[in-house]
This record gives sequence, structure tokens and C-alpha cells, in this order.
Amino acid sequence: MTQEKGPRSLRQTVLSMAILSILMVIGAGVFMCQYRFNPGLLQKDALLPEPDKTKPPGELSPSPLFKPLPEGMEPLTSEETFDTGSLSDKINGKAELYLSAGFTSLVSQRFKDNGTPGLWMEAFVYDMGNRENAFSVFSTQRREGAASLGFTQNAYRTSNALFLTHGRYYVEIIASKTSGQVPAPVKMLAGVFMGNTPSETADLDESALFPREGLVKNSITLIASDAFGYDGFKKIYTAQYRSGDHSLMAYVSRRGTPGEAKEMAASYTAFLLAFGGKNIEAPPPVKDARLIEILGTYEIIFSRGPYLAGIREAESMNHAEILAVQLYDRLKGGGSESGSEP
Repeated sequence: MTQEKGPRSLRQTVLSMAILSILMVIGAGVFMCQYRFNPGLLQKDALLPEPDKTKPPGELSPSPLFKPLPEGMEPLTSEETFDTGSLSDKINGKAELYLSAGFTSLVSQRFKDNGTPGLWMEAFVYDMGNRENAFSVFSTQRREGAASLGFTQNAYRTSNALFLTHGRYYVEIIASKTSGQVPAPVKMLAGVFMGNTPSETADLDESALFPREGLVKNSITLIASDAFGYDGFKKIYTAQYRSGDHSLMAYVSRRGTPGEAKEMAASYTAFLLAFGGKNIEAPPPVKDARLIEILGTYEIIFSRGPYLAGIREAESMNHAEILAVQLYDRLKGGGSESGSEP
């Protein structure tokens, strides 16, 4: 007897695609959340104040990155250096974030402050190869609600630590004591490092590409690779927005050419459709945009000149369209149809 397989097969296919879509979203969320840790807490074991047994205290020298040390400070250990092969020896379990973002080397050293009994600290200087990579690890790990520091563009503090970028470097200085303010010696140590280290000038401040209205403070993040669970997405800047009770995300990525930006927009659209996304047949809010509904949220994908851009996780298509127009207009000043800078 012949069985009718058509309807059942279709239902099974639809159900399978829905399950895969849910797993994709969950997997992407887990991938991002695993990197949102508090470095000051999770690296605590690395901060045990063990003296350097190879040299007496009087013969220890500070790293050239921190010479001259602020008055009253002295090395507690010798300088340590780590490369791509040995980074996990220092930050076991967390090295992949740095390696995937372009990590080159790490210099670390522990210091003590003779003016404050019991205060010692460890400095971690990650050479990430370029300023974008440094910002990627800085922004990905940034704690929500962390207090910004004014002495450099990308800097914030926690109760016992200071985190900043300076050109190609991502820096953490973690103290042994917590307080309402970062201890002054920690700030002074950071100042010495920045004074000793040249910082290249940015050709483009990507944060300026995002519309200001509704932008959630300190929400701009650079995802180095596999953004939104798609392995074709690399170096994607994202920003969170609030519009009334609605939340949504905008993203931008400068590609090599306008053609590359269009191709990436098309490939990401295909990725969403393959995992349960549905085309929305409606006039696009900006030129050549694609509108997608997936898992109860809305996405708009487009390109302008050398920029791939879009809106995602929108609870309302109307809010997504408004932000898409604002972002599209903003990109006009960041690039041209020929792909050249203004």
C-alpha cells in the first residue's frame, strides 16, 4: 500500500528547520556570553603575590613598558612574556577570545605599593596587532554598568581593576584590594604605560557611524569573528538601541569594496533564510535592503558603498525601518559609492 509522504515530509522539514533555527540562536548566545566575564574576578588566581625566587627583591627591574615606576612602587616579580603558543599557560580557559581576535603577545608583571600596606597589583599588556583587535577584546568583555574613566577614550574601572585600550594594546591592571575607586597607584601605572607607548591615529572612528538617537551608552562592540553565529561575519561593529519599550541592534562592517559588502549582505540573507527566516514582501526602507522575519524578530540587511550594515533583533518592524534609514543616512558620510573615504 502506498503511503502519502508529501504532507508529513513537509511538516518534518519545517519542524527540523525551526529546531535548527532555535539551536543556532541559542548557540550564538552561548558563544557571546562565554566571553562576557569579569577579568578582575576570573583572573584572581593569576594574581597570587608570589615573590620571584630567582632574584632577590632589590634586583628586580620593571618592564620597560612601566619605567620609571611611580614613586613608592617596586616590582614584586620579574616581567613575564607569552606568545600564541603559551598564552593559555597564563589565562587558561580564556585564551581563545584573544587568539581569535588577533593576539600577538602578552607582557605581565606584578608590583607592590609601599605606600599602601597590603596593596599589590598585576599588569597585563596584550599586544593585539592593531587597534581594532584591541577594541574587540575590550568591548566584548566590558561589564554592563561599569564606570568609564576619562583619561583615554576606551577605559573603565571595576572595584579593583582598570581596563583600557591604547592603540594596538589592550591593558588590564588588577589590584589586590577592592574599593569604591580604583587605587591611585593603578591609575599612575596606566599613565606611565601610555606615556611610554606610541599609539597610532585611527583612520576612521567606527563608533561615529552609528546614529546617536536611542543609542545605549557604552554598547558599541566589535565582534572579531563568527558574528551572530555566521562564520562568514568578521569584524562586525554592533550597537544596542532603545526606542520606548523596544530594543534592537544595529551593525556595521567596512569591507574592502562595495562589491564585497553587497556579496556579504546577500550571503548573510541566505544564511538566515536557510535557518527558518522568512522574506517580508514590502517596500524596503533603504535601497536594495532585504527584510527578514526570524523567530519573532525582524532583520533588515543592506549595504552602502563599502559598508555592510543592518538591523537585527528588532521587536517591531517599524522601529527597525526607522533605525535602518538613520543608519543608511549616517553611512553616507563614512564612505561613498566608489568605496573611497570622504
